[in-house]
Amino acid sequence: MNEIRLYGSVGGSWWDEEFFTAAQVREQLDSVSGPLTVRINSGGGIASEGQAIYTMLVDYPDEVHVVIDAVAMSAASLIAMAGDTITMRLGSYMLVHDPANPGTDGRGTADDHTRAAKQLEIISRSYAAVYAKRAGISVEEARQIMRDETVMDGPTALMMGFATAVDEAVEAEPVARFDYRIYAHAPQSLREASQVLGAQPGKAAIVAMMSGMPRKPKQETTMAEEATETPAVEAAEEELTQTESGEGQQEEQPAPETVTASAADRQRAARIRDTVAMAGFEPTMALDMITRGLSAEQALAEVLTKRKEGDATMSGANHSGHRPATITADARDKFREGAERALMMKAGLKGGERNEFSSFSLAEMARECLIVSGHNGRFTTASEMVGHAFTMAGAHSTSDFGKILQNIQGKSALAGWDEQPETYPLFTRAIPLSDFKETSVVGLGLTSSLPKVEEGANYTYGTVSDRSEKIVLAKYGQLFRITREAILGDEMGMLAEVPRKLGRAARRTIGDLVFAVINGNPVMSDGVALFHATHANLAGTVGAPSVTTMSAARTAMRTQREKAGGPVLNIAPKYMLVPAALETVSMQLLTSSFEPTANKGHATNPVAGMAELIVDGRLDAVSSTAWYLAADQRAFDTIAVGYLNGVQEPFIEQQQMWTADGVEMKVRIDAGVAPLDFRTLYKNAGA
Repeated sequence: MNEIRLYGSVGGSWWDEEFFTAAQVREQLDSVSGPLTVRINSGGGIASEGQAIYTMLVDYPDEVHVVIDAVAMSAASLIAMAGDTITMRLGSYMLVHDPANPGTDGRGTADDHTRAAKQLEIISRSYAAVYAKRAGISVEEARQIMRDETVMDGPTALMMGFATAVDEAVEAEPVARFDYRIYAHAPQSLREASQVLGAQPGKAAIVAMMSGMPRKPKQETTMAEEATETPAVEAAEEELTQTESGEGQQEEQPAPETVTASAADRQRAARIRDTVAMAGFEPTMALDMITRGLSAEQALAEVLTKRKEGDATMSGANHSGHRPATITADARDKFREGAERALMMKAGLKGGERNEFSSFSLAEMARECLIVSGHNGRFTTASEMVGHAFTMAGAHSTSDFGKILQNIQGKSALAGWDEQPETYPLFTRAIPLSDFKETSVVGLGLTSSLPKVEEGANYTYGTVSDRSEKIVLAKYGQLFRITREAILGDEMGMLAEVPRKLGRAARRTIGDLVFAVINGNPVMSDGVALFHATHANLAGTVGAPSVTTMSAARTAMRTQREKAGGPVLNIAPKYMLVPAALETVSMQLLTSSFEPTANKGHATNPVAGMAELIVDGRLDAVSSTAWYLAADQRAFDTIAVGYLNGVQEPFIEQQQMWTADGVEMKVRIDAGVAPLDFRTLYKNAGA
């Protein structure tokens, strides 16, 4: 299943935290299809951005499953309402309140405040309509819940209708970096978590956060004045610094006339701060690099140079003046995401990017995992260091390094599944199965017309066909391991290409099962083989594809009946399945406007365009002469491919190796194949 993680502030960054925007979510949604899981860990942000993201998820054509990993507050709580299901993990919170904007445009006149109040009321009622629809309450009831600034844990949200399930088996993630003290009713645990940000923010910082932009700059300024103006985020940071040193009264400080810092600048600054923090240097170094205009890559190069000069990296020694790094969960998440994207690019996977980790070998990536986790142990060899990176999370969980490898292997396997060319989806139908027991699939029948209802007479009930076919699921899979020796050898092929090949093999497995049914001619529920004269779907006169044999096959399918004496079903062939040996002659017959075998003249080809050609070498393995016709699987029962719970892609699982240092990956597909109806298929054994 596809997954999008919405961690951090909605619409921008105000405390050097993670953030996401509507534009970023739109880009991710454009690249996925099928059921979607949206994981939320957000303290809120810009109301309009939250509305936009909510609308995008509501408009998403497939199922959307929302999981509250830690917190969904303010604008993030509205986003959560877009889920077909909303699951709150144990210890997670949701906060619903009125949108706010502590500042106004203009000089702050009565008209300015009235206009701002009207705008906020429009947004509030828009939010309330969404909450009301989800909870099954009136809009006014939802407005009161918002005015009360209501905080809900999982059971409360479930009871009030704001969630559909509580996952008591999985504890909440650490909350996203955010100053929850701006909410009057935030739980004490969240207020305490905000203390790492320093003193509580004053009005300037809250204005920037709530409105998503600072107050407008003056109408008339000189170029020199514009050059010296401070961006809004930096102004808020300056205010926090003054508060920590006891300077000034926050609530009395007017918001400075500023311009907005770009998202790219904020992201660059955040990455530089994280790089410096991971290496254990003082924050003043990050400030100096940001001021000098260094890019994130240039900052990383400078940090590595300084660390080599003063620190024996592989030994983990702690020299004077170099304090051990204290890394927050947020920084670790950012590192994992950056490292994964760098490895994805090396592996040729969609979503990869070139970043500060692109030049790292796998062993260097393992070392960085130790650094960001705060480890400062001493290692005598590189092999020992890599081994510890595999096991540092303990025996019952996966290490950061293991998680990175697991995600890359999983993405590689799924890429292989998507890349493998297969023909079976064209003429088969996918169905969900709930377990591995033998299941009877009942046909809906092929009734071709509705019975007449006479005036004053009652409608009659149609009946489901009493014919059913048996289908049973089976497991197919293989294990694969990546050891520390492979990491030390920087063997990207082991990390990416082998799982990719396993993904391709999983898809080929389904194709093998489908063509095994066609080649094997299994016995149907009526005790007769799939292709048999009794079923009127096996040519009595065999022959290679020609106008004569193909016309006879088409006629046989069109004249099939639901039962003896019943109406003709007029089943038109949609596909022609042939072995590779018959590809050329079949292509000529299906695409030529004139009959290819005519001795003279230009006789019209009556079988041109009769069906779509499907060529598969697995047919040659049994017969290089037999060919088949199949009906449109969207209109008729043909061959069913059953998947456990409807999951039509391989299952990827990983665990820590116990007998050696490394990780094992399992690729598994649960599937079963069975023919559903003989009338929709036809065979000519050829000659």
